[in-house]
Amino acid sequence: MTDIPFNLLLDALVFLLFPLFGGYLAARYKISPLIGYIVGGIFLQVVFGGRLPKDFINNFSILGLVLLIFTIGLETNFQTIKRFGKFVFLGGLLQIFVSAIFIFALSLFFNFSLLESLFFGFAFALSSTAVVSKIIQEKGEENSLIGGLAIGILIFQDIAFIPLLIIFSSFGKSDSAFLLIQNVAKNSLKAVLVLVIVYYVGQKLIPLIFNRIAKVSREVLNLFIVVFIIASLSFFSFLGLSSLLAAFVAGILLGQTLEHYHIFSQIRPMRDLLAIVFFVFLGLSIEPAFIVGHIIPIVLFALLVILIKIVVVAGIYLTFKFHSRTAFSLSFFLFQIGEDAFILFFQGRNIEAISQDTYHFAISVVLLTLLITPLMIAKKDIFYKAIRKFTKNYLPFLEKYIVFNFDREPANIDILPLKNHVIICGYGRIGSYIGRALTLANIPFIAIDYNFHTVERTKKEGVNIIYGDPTDIDVLDYGQCERANALISAVPESFSQEMIIFNAKRLNPKLIIFTRVHQERELRRMKDLGVEVVVQPEFEASLSIVRRILYRRGFDREEIARKIKRLKIEHGMI
Repeated sequence: MTDIPFNLLLDALVFLLFPLFGGYLAARYKISPLIGYIVGGIFLQVVFGGRLPKDFINNFSILGLVLLIFTIGLETNFQTIKRFGKFVFLGGLLQIFVSAIFIFALSLFFNFSLLESLFFGFAFALSSTAVVSKIIQEKGEENSLIGGLAIGILIFQDIAFIPLLIIFSSFGKSDSAFLLIQNVAKNSLKAVLVLVIVYYVGQKLIPLIFNRIAKVSREVLNLFIVVFIIASLSFFSFLGLSSLLAAFVAGILLGQTLEHYHIFSQIRPMRDLLAIVFFVFLGLSIEPAFIVGHIIPIVLFALLVILIKIVVVAGIYLTFKFHSRTAFSLSFFLFQIGEDAFILFFQGRNIEAISQDTYHFAISVVLLTLLITPLMIAKKDIFYKAIRKFTKNYLPFLEKYIVFNFDREPANIDILPLKNHVIICGYGRIGSYIGRALTLANIPFIAIDYNFHTVERTKKEGVNIIYGDPTDIDVLDYGQCERANALISAVPESFSQEMIIFNAKRLNPKLIIFTRVHQERELRRMKDLGVEVVVQPEFEASLSIVRRILYRRGFDREEIARKIKRLKIEHGMI
């Protein structure tokens, strides 16, 4: 056995240093690290492009891509889609096809070919599961209406990516239009077969097999995971489908098992490392000179795609009778182009369905939308407020239409007389639990929520609830805020919480306000705004666990109370 050549070690060190630095800067400024890896690859191409072994890197990047696709499928859960039913399935389907049609037309206008425009339409219609779900989880909004609905749509898009990848894999393989249509039809039937296999086998057979093997031995389970993945790759290769699709389907099948967390923990370290190689390879394949020379059309195209997706998503969910704030916020979660687009364009370039320049243009547009995603989502409430102010001042007909068709409270609600009551802003899981407790205690309350479907269902249960935006001072006034003695803010977004507090204190300075926060930095902010009681769910959960531990250790109740109080003082809760 010989030593590893010094030149190989030096190349590996140089190759990893650039994405390391790029990923560090991206994470520091709260941008998706994958953007840092791609930008690192671009700089690597500029500085050392001539001496890097691209064929060797390409082989590893393909393996990293397979593992990346596998773990995306592994995190796909049908229960998340079922939670919102038609709003995810029908809404997601409409969003993909309507967005694809408009982006297809836009691409033709920019003089791309028919086939390239088709790639653009469907690839750009998909949003980023990796980036958006991470932002939602960091904000603690995965169980909110908007957060849960956004994650559900993203998962639906990941599943829709299966037939898209199958169908687009047939492009570029023939010169005859008839043969192309024949290939698309044949592969579409394969797509239907794959979806049927995924649903029925994933729900019924695979969990049963894995449960039995998991009871035998952990080592045997790990080996069976590898065998299952290879068997899936072999089966789909036999059907003439790509290894990427096989990896994605295998991931979805395993995602329905009880052992999918264990599987993910075993695969993730290697996935993370090899996926970095893939994104660096994407950066290496981009020509910086092309981006500089086409910066204006790239930026213009990206902005138009963003506008199309925002309008389409907002329009669809306004049609579903969601509040304008909900529809608008959802559109800001889904406006960007996702990592699935990288894979579609990578596949399109491999089968020569799109040109090299088109590939560079597409990747640049995807990068730009991902780059601005965290900023746009953080400022979504400010954008919403500014747009509503603009329509009120300059487009009164549109403002009137929005108010009377989407945001207006039905006139048949009877909320009077109310006095010394509680106002619950947001009637999701937390709000409904509080409402039920107040009902049992015979304490009068009125709830406010901007989910039309929640309001309709809750009214049938006899709950005193109004449909409207609780951040709107007129809606709070309609809820008799000046006569209430307490207000509970159960909405998840910090911006909405602040608006509720400001407006409620204006209407009733003596009002006692309860609210919740997820981040410690928000706690002091809420106290400064005049909130009497701030609850941090994660902190309260830890206190509940501490009480039980201390009680089981033999501490008396008074000593437990003193220690809990001490923790609250240190945390700033008292």
